[in-house]
Amino acid sequence: MKYSIFTWLMCIIFILVSLFQELSFLVVGIGLVFSCIFHIGTRENASIGNRSIQANNQRSKPMRWRCWLKQIQFYQVAMIYMCARLMVNISQVYIPMYLLETLQSNKDSVAIIPLVVYVSSFLASVFVKFVNDHLGRKITYGIGALLILVACVCFYFIHNGKYIYIPTVLLGVGGSTVLVTSLSMTADLINLNTESGAFVYGAMSFTDKLSNGIVIAVIQQFHPCRTCCDKCGRFYREILSFVPGAAAIISLVVLLTLIPVNIGKRDNIVALEDNEDERKALLACAQETNAYIEEDLART
Repeated sequence: MKYSIFTWLMCIIFILVSLFQELSFLVVGIGLVFSCIFHIGTRENASIGNRSIQANNQRSKPMRWRCWLKQIQFYQVAMIYMCARLMVNISQVYIPMYLLETLQSNKDSVAIIPLVVYVSSFLASVFVKFVNDHLGRKITYGIGALLILVACVCFYFIHNGKYIYIPTVLLGVGGSTVLVTSLSMTADLINLNTESGAFVYGAMSFTDKLSNGIVIAVIQQFHPCRTCCDKCGRFYREILSFVPGAAAIISLVVLLTLIPVNIGKRDNIVALEDNEDERKALLACAQETNAYIEEDLART
């Protein structure tokens, strides 16, 4: 009897491992194909390096990675991006358990509800640029965070699976909005200092991965039991409601500190019109030098 149970379990494990392996190869293969398409089909402008960048009548002094650590906006935008990733990632991780343990939904919902989130997120991303152009980054991010906050409140009070689609759509739209807008804020923060832009994006991604790992590890420490029990349903309800909701509230508080600030405006970025005297002095020096050269040539 024990031998037959062991054999049955081994067969199930073998089937699951094979299925997981096939899915992994499929996902990695699709990612590799599109990565190749991106790198081959996307043309990149010539690198400017450490030279001063001039665009839109502005000039920027090069910034090293240490310089970013002295910028308050760097930490503010990092908090905005980190909270955006927390809102999206935590909800993606725990929504399947919420469906199965809290709402007692069918197993099909584990595939259908995330699909609804992704589709609504994709559709929302089409209009995010339009909203950003007309309302600005800060208002757009605030709208996305408020949508996720409303979705979290709905997750807490919903007890019937047929109403799950309303907060699911709000979650997808809000998640797409905050992610796209936070990346746009990061690009605004870099501004003309593209020579160290890789460090900025890397630092944002580091805060994202570190915070998500810490939060999920802490959540699992508070799990009520090792196997499913009556407390699990309430646990997943509170996690899906309070954690992304708290991240949304924190991001809104940080966003308030950015309202009077023009993201990306720093002392090392100045308008060329403000240095008219400097340009005149350089022009006069060049003209004087040319006069000396012409005089020497005339003598020889």
